[in-house]
Amino acid sequence: MNINQKGASSLLFTGLLLIAALTLSLASYKATFFQAKRIQNEIEARQNTWLGEGAIECAFAKAQADRNLSDLMQADYLKEDCLEPLNLTSINISDLGGKKYLVSPIVQSTANQNTVHKVMNFSNNRLAGAIQSTADLFTQASTTISPPDPGVETEAGWECVAVRFKSIFSPGAGVNNQGVGATIEPPYTGFDNNGKDCLDSHKTRSASEQHQKQDLMQDPDLKPFEAMFEVSKEKWQQVRDNPKYNFVIVYGNTAIDGSLAARVSECGQKVKELVQLGHTHIWIEGSCEIGGSDLSTMAQSSQRTDGVLLLVHNGVFSLIGSGNFKGVLFQFNDGFQPSSADWNGLDANHHLSSPGVTVFDHQLKKSYGTPYPAANTAAYYQSGSFNFTGGQFLDMDGQLALFHDSLNFSYNEDVIDAVFGSTPPSWLKGSWRDF
Repeated sequence: MNINQKGASSLLFTGLLLIAALTLSLASYKATFFQAKRIQNEIEARQNTWLGEGAIECAFAKAQADRNLSDLMQADYLKEDCLEPLNLTSINISDLGGKKYLVSPIVQSTANQNTVHKVMNFSNNRLAGAIQSTADLFTQASTTISPPDPGVETEAGWECVAVRFKSIFSPGAGVNNQGVGATIEPPYTGFDNNGKDCLDSHKTRSASEQHQKQDLMQDPDLKPFEAMFEVSKEKWQQVRDNPKYNFVIVYGNTAIDGSLAARVSECGQKVKELVQLGHTHIWIEGSCEIGGSDLSTMAQSSQRTDGVLLLVHNGVFSLIGSGNFKGVLFQFNDGFQPSSADWNGLDANHHLSSPGVTVFDHQLKKSYGTPYPAANTAAYYQSGSFNFTGGQFLDMDGQLALFHDSLNFSYNEDVIDAVFGSTPPSWLKGSWRDF
């Protein structure tokens, strides 16, 4: 082989080596480029996930502060606080029913993708019960609950709670819990019973006290004031003066001999006028009686509101008459013990201090033995067909609450939310999903 042939072979061999090296370099570069692109995509994906998580937490924090379900579904609800600061396309909120809402942020990326979602749960986390009382409850005639608080849903039905009481509940003519079936008015807007009623174990329908079931719940740790206002009863002034409630305060202005509480003169007239003027939070400081046309007019006027909170503090209270009041009664006594003197001059006194034995004496003796407290030492008395559609809450440990005629307790969470504010949301367990 001559020199020229050797040179050509070397050149060819060198070219092949260069081509091989170039091929390997290109393959390596391609792999490196792929890895870099993959890392970049991973970083973007994680950034989008973190941004989505931040959007969800922002939505939750705002909803927890506002507690307003009507605003939650408005298109611009999260725009100023969450959308614009986080530079998001949108945060979709979907109503799943049962006061559960799916939060789905849309991240501004090449795919405008939904990275995560989670479910906010606004369902009631208050203590269940259409009536809740630390006072000892005595009813003379039949008691109908329609509807009860549906309580917790199980596969077989609802763990309904009609009455929650601390110590004594004595229904003189039995209890009729009408349940949460399809023909019963729902306990709140959007409620779906899912084809179920109250469990048989949670649906008392008997005239016998011996046949009471778990819907009549004894709760020795019951604290209605703390449960509803989220502070202890000793801090009641914080509630009365809280601008969130904007209470109109009606003070007792009449002294009664032997009474420890001042009485609000013409209480029915004053409260009726306040409700007619559209006031929805009324604080009565002292004893009060509302009856007759004042009571029926007050009930009619309440229908023009979302709900009225009628709160009575440190006094005796009686209602005599008929009507359907759209709102909540809350009575609590803090350091006040009622006596017979507190009823002097009130119409209720004719029923509580009648000559001889009152209609309540048999039940009182059966519950307490001898001696038993006199009916005219009660803190609350109700006579007539009158109903609070948002329920009744009586925080008066060991005192008496007496209901003379037939009763129709009802639970309406919408009314309760209107007067106390919606319960804060919580995350629905197991609702976190990464896409």
